[in-house]
Amino acid sequence: MNNRSMMTSLLTIGAAGAAIYGIGKGMQNGSLQKIPQQVSNMVQNTLSNPNVQQVTEQFQSMISSQSNNQSSPNGNEMSGN
Repeated sequence: MNNRSMMTSLLTIGAAGAAIYGIGKGMQNGSLQKIPQQVSNMVQNTLSNPNVQQVTEQFQSMISSQSNNQSSPNGNEMSGN
């Protein structure tokens, strides 16, 4: 095993150990239990933002107009018949 692969292995083991330690501490002090509620609040606040709603409406409008204007391979518009 060369020095580079040994260093990579040690760093990987160290990162895994730190993650396990952090998760264990979070479970002990209850901070991990707050994360799902915080994420939920953040998503709700983002979706209720008027700017986000406006962008979403524009995106939906753009997609629907593109699907209405699809052309056949010969360049003629396809009919819904």
